[in-house]
Amino acid sequence: MSADPDWNGMKKRLEVIIMLLLESGPNPATSTTSKIEKLLGFGLTNAEVAQIIGKKLNYVTAVTSGKRKAQKPKNEGVV
Repeated sequence: MSADPDWNGMKKRLEVIIMLLLESGPNPATSTTSKIEKLLGFGLTNAEVAQIIGKKLNYVTAVTSGKRKAQKPKNEGVV
């Protein structure tokens, strides 16, 4: 038997725990967008978030860029 830990198995179990915590807890994240926002708020990268929620990186990037665009103030009246 090998002394090397099963890192992939542990990683998968941690991802499951993270998803369960996102869906329960005091303020459960119900939509994929809110899950992405919560995970990014914890300091995870887009790639890490994509892997945890089971979406492609392009999807997470599109959600985050759409959110940034929505938060940007419009430059009305700029000359």
